[in-house]
Amino acid sequence: MDELRILPPLNQLRVFEAAGRLLSFTQAGRDLHLTQSAVSQQVKALEVHVGRPLFIRRSRSLELTEAGRAYLPIVQRNLDALASGTQAVFGRHDELHLTVQVNLSFAVYWLTPRLPLFLERHPEITVDLVTVIHEPERTADAADLEIRFGENIAGGTLLKHNRYYPVCGSDRVTEADWRRDLLFDCTAMRFGWRSWLADQHEALPAGQRVHTASTYTVGMSAAEHGAVLAMTLDTFAETAIADGRLARPFDHVTETPESYWLLEPRAGHRTDAAATFRDWLLQESD
Repeated sequence: MDELRILPPLNQLRVFEAAGRLLSFTQAGRDLHLTQSAVSQQVKALEVHVGRPLFIRRSRSLELTEAGRAYLPIVQRNLDALASGTQAVFGRHDELHLTVQVNLSFAVYWLTPRLPLFLERHPEITVDLVTVIHEPERTADAADLEIRFGENIAGGTLLKHNRYYPVCGSDRVTEADWRRDLLFDCTAMRFGWRSWLADQHEALPAGQRVHTASTYTVGMSAAEHGAVLAMTLDTFAETAIADGRLARPFDHVTETPESYWLLEPRAGHRTDAAATFRDWLLQESD
């Protein structure tokens, strides 16, 4: 069945959540600024849509059916996720509130270790980080600033050049062997283990596999916690290496054509928070 036909209208779900939480059509109406009759009609429409009764209606009380009890927490979780997601993506439109769209691995390994310093310097600014993995262009217009990975992105300001190399857990650095160990790579990149080896006139042994994940975060976590060699960018590895969580078992590094770029909205007013954060990012990336 078409998913759009399965999904009930949002207003019906909001009314059901209020009625199920309060166990009263009258109180739900007060909560939502609707009449008791309007609440009852919305609930009936939802019951028709899902094909099951959701409430047991008594003369002076209201109870959830078994299906209603099972459905209520699902609706509540998803309404909460929708509300928090809307806030995260669109934020509040004021001068001291900032929404930054950023690649997940860059956020985890480069930005967030430095972010507390920014927030200490600027306690008046609220920062919302929206992390993305693929197709960042689809949601970029909703952000005040965006940090994107790519090659010569038009209109962007260069933040970080990148090189790549393998990393492993710091306790394994002397025994790491790319011919024997499990290898991890990032599926989204044009470069990785094969290009790093080719740059040294080497190749993977016949039959050796390279495991992949959609972000470097997964491979680096595997390297930190087990007998895995993960290919990664120096932008991500430098903090983890400095902290002693990861190590470089080999000296060879390879340059990447892609870099991290800072992009600003194509049009519209740049908020005070965005201008302050932009200046800080450029200082940190020097």
